[in-house]
Amino acid sequence: MPYKYGRRAPKNAPALRFGGILQSGAPASPPIQDNLAPLTGWQMLGNDAVGDCNAVTWANTRRLVTATLTTEYYPNQAQVWQFYQTQNPNFDPNGTKETNGPGSSADQGMDIQTGLEYLQSTGGPDGVKAVAFAKVDHTQIAEVKAALAIFGALWLGIQVLDANQQEFSQGKAWTDVRGSAIDGGHAILGGGYTAEDIKFITWAQETEFARSFWDGVVQGNSLVEEAWVAIWPEHLGTKGFEQGVNQAQLAADYLALTGQQLVMPGPASS
Repeated sequence: MPYKYGRRAPKNAPALRFGGILQSGAPASPPIQDNLAPLTGWQMLGNDAVGDCNAVTWANTRRLVTATLTTEYYPNQAQVWQFYQTQNPNFDPNGTKETNGPGSSADQGMDIQTGLEYLQSTGGPDGVKAVAFAKVDHTQIAEVKAALAIFGALWLGIQVLDANQQEFSQGKAWTDVRGSAIDGGHAILGGGYTAEDIKFITWAQETEFARSFWDGVVQGNSLVEEAWVAIWPEHLGTKGFEQGVNQAQLAADYLALTGQQLVMPGPASS
């Protein structure tokens, strides 16, 4: 059956750049990394009926980060709805298509960057605030792999082709299928890579992009449009963060962008 999407077009507001805070001389990224493999039991969390892919990506990201670095916490369906309603305040998961439920005019998806801004300023329904977030240049595969090696997770915004739903149902890597139309905008969690492919979670399953998808352009639109790293309290003090991120540059870039000092809380306890 077709699954749902729900990523709004990117607003492309000014943002920190991951390439600017990447530490020169940071350790080389390992040739292969799969942060997703140790975890099973990924949940749909409504994205088979509602355009809540971005809220699901938040939940999946929090699960991956906590499971990898501290104690696993997987936000539940109620919390996913709560985050979704920050951009869809009239949405009611118990409503109907004719009123304000799934598929209605109140079910309008989310913008990734706006969601990240909310998570930093207010915090998610789990009570955890993002320390900061930065845009990754998805056209530079070395930068993509460095972000995954340091943070373990990438928040991705993509265009899905009609053919990708079939590839997903067949357990195949997603590719740029010539002649296949764009079906919708989607937010997903990237969590690893091989020599050629990027691994990700969508619709409660782990799968991967072939490089043809990652580099693909359809009718002038890149199939991969957005890539972000969110810096969570759990990252602070880790070997990857300490060796991979130029913290002085991070603070300076944050001040230049926002006019405010970056607040760095103590590392999350394990």
